Amino acid sequence: MNSIFKKLLMFSLLGVSLFALAACDTDEELVFGQGDWDSNAFHDEVARFIIENGFDMKTRSVMSDTAVTVQSLRSGDLDVSLEIWSDNIPSYPDDLVAGYYEELSVNFDDNAQGLYIPRYIYDAYPGLRTVQDLPDYVDLFAHPDIEGKGIIYGGPEGWSATAFLNNKMEALGLDEMYEFRTIDSNAILSATIADAFANELPWVGYNWEPTWVLGVYDLVLLGDEPYSAEAFEQGLGAFPSVRVNVVVRPGFVDEYPEIAAFLSQYETTSDLTSEALGYMIENEVEAYEAALWFLDNNRDMWTAWLHSDIAEKVLTALDEALQ
Repeated sequence: MNSIFKKLLMFSLLGVSLFALAACDTDEELVFGQGDWDSNAFHDEVARFIIENGFDMKTRSVMSDTAVTVQSLRSGDLDVSLEIWSDNIPSYPDDLVAGYYEELSVNFDDNAQGLYIPRYIYDAYPGLRTVQDLPDYVDLFAHPDIEGKGIIYGGPEGWSATAFLNNKMEALGLDEMYEFRTIDSNAILSATIADAFANELPWVGYNWEPTWVLGVYDLVLLGDEPYSAEAFEQGLGAFPSVRVNVVVRPGFVDEYPEIAAFLSQYETTSDLTSEALGYMIENEVEAYEAALWFLDNNRDMWTAWLHSDIAEKVLTALDEALQ
């Protein structure tokens, strides 16, 4: 998921990018707008499998960044998005009121981000529970190159989360004790975590949910003061959670009421999403295989989203796909 901790995508009318989406024929298939992050691909595959096999409707996904997805929902060139990170769209509340698109459900809203430590460190040091405890553990997270200082790993420069954590380091006086080392890419940041777990080494740094890292490695989010908008501007308090919504184009509900009823029940969690992303990484499979795994292991959950006759059709297709 590349969301607010990676970039804040300002809403814009990107007409030049829409020609690739304009060819969709909603009488024959439903077109999903898919961001370039794995959790969106996974959720698309779950919903598409259910729709294709339960409602006999063809579907396809089109790669599309947030701004293009929003504009294409407004224009009707896309039908559905399973992951609209509402905080990334300044106009989102006004757009809903204006009827530019319709929110059917909240996919998940228990996502988190901040400074994490490995579970084995958390268990070994009961005094280390919050960000405010870090001044007492400089020696534990010792800098490899600077004697007397610790090291905290962060995301790349340019991420909004990195800017916030830089402010937090200064606001809490942590910049005098630790180097906040920004990492050039998500992959390199994840590699530092993998190395720490492989050798059971101390590690503290930035991450977020949902992501495959949280699905594979047992990381614990350090506590912080409750979020408030005023404190956040000063680098204080926790990150806010973000509503990640299922959104459809205008007119979709009237045209496809049964499918809309299913999508209005589509609700998962960050933990479930992280587990699916971890499954993808550990088993070296694509989003489709992760969707089958999810559907197989959460039958009671998703069948409750559907009428029994539709659920039976999907279950039959799932059993066939798993053979």
